[in-house]
Amino acid sequence: MTTEKIHNRQLVFMLFMIRSTVTIATLPVLTTGTAEQDAWLSAIVSLAATLLMILLIGGLAVKFPEETVFEYSRKLLGKTGGTIICFFFLWIFLNTAATEVRIYAELLKIGFLPHTPLIFLISSMVLLAAVAVGLGVEVIARTADALFFSYIFFIAASLLGALKGFDFINLQPVLSRGFGPVFSSALTPAALGNQNLVLGVLVPTLTTPRKAIPSAALAALLSGIVLILSTITVVGVLGPKIGSSSLFPFFLMTKAIEISRFVERIEALVVIAWGLGIFINFAVFLYCGARGVSQLAKIRDYRPLIGPMAVLWVILSVHTYDDFLDLVKFFQPRVFFPHSMITTVLPYLLLWAAYLIRHAGRGGKKYIRKRRIKPE
Repeated sequence: MTTEKIHNRQLVFMLFMIRSTVTIATLPVLTTGTAEQDAWLSAIVSLAATLLMILLIGGLAVKFPEETVFEYSRKLLGKTGGTIICFFFLWIFLNTAATEVRIYAELLKIGFLPHTPLIFLISSMVLLAAVAVGLGVEVIARTADALFFSYIFFIAASLLGALKGFDFINLQPVLSRGFGPVFSSALTPAALGNQNLVLGVLVPTLTTPRKAIPSAALAALLSGIVLILSTITVVGVLGPKIGSSSLFPFFLMTKAIEISRFVERIEALVVIAWGLGIFINFAVFLYCGARGVSQLAKIRDYRPLIGPMAVLWVILSVHTYDDFLDLVKFFQPRVFFPHSMITTVLPYLLLWAAYLIRHAGRGGKKYIRKRRIKPE
């Protein structure tokens, strides 16, 4: 049982920043499907799917409030089966964080630092997150506390600044091609609900574990609102065609804004907000990954694993993708959605099945004992 404790409010802040960072990054409801002007409807569908993912992951986590998913997986599926499942989760922590830090580094390189080596940008961010993880999850949570309102301010300022160029005509006609494109565009952001895997590690650190699902649902709702508003604003400013064909549509929107002769280049606000979110994102995933490896390897303290895992993160982030276009292909629905289903949903369905079978078995035995008839 961990001695580090964080408040449920801090869990809300961390999950919100982790989830909404994707919004100001690639705006997946617009760039990974064909919904175009109906992308905001895809955002609503993806919000509903995210809430289901929270119930799937968090619902099992609260059944074991003093254990992480790496501990109760082997309890439910046995040592071998549980360990195999745990490696799926470790891969999610590793791959998701490495991918997102690569996206941010690509933005900095394309938009601001074209001559800076990619590995330097990635290593700098990884080093900063590794220092925070070494200080413990409580420090990460307090950092999220401190950064949350600045994060909200930068996003809100970007959205409000874009209203000057907003054209409602760009959002019409609504559902002209039916619901098919809406659902296809919702697949990738729905699959990104696998970020809630951190609940399986963070629930034992909460001061009130039984309230983990309401806290995670609140974070999903807030980030869903940001996604919907961002999608509406980007489409209204850039138009559906330009928005869906851009690599960084939110960034492009703010770059095109000129509030007055003396107030422009507000895309810096987006970069700052994204950087704050990436820091929390990466720190949480690195903590969860290190914690998971330490429990699988029976190591009492996860901190000695932070350095090697950080190096592995840098290597994976640099060498997994040939370029940014290769990275974009990974987020296409036909690739990313099956990937998320296989590595997240299927393992959790197996865990739930094992839990229900064991729980039913214990309940049946108790019932038999209560109804036992004494021999005459």
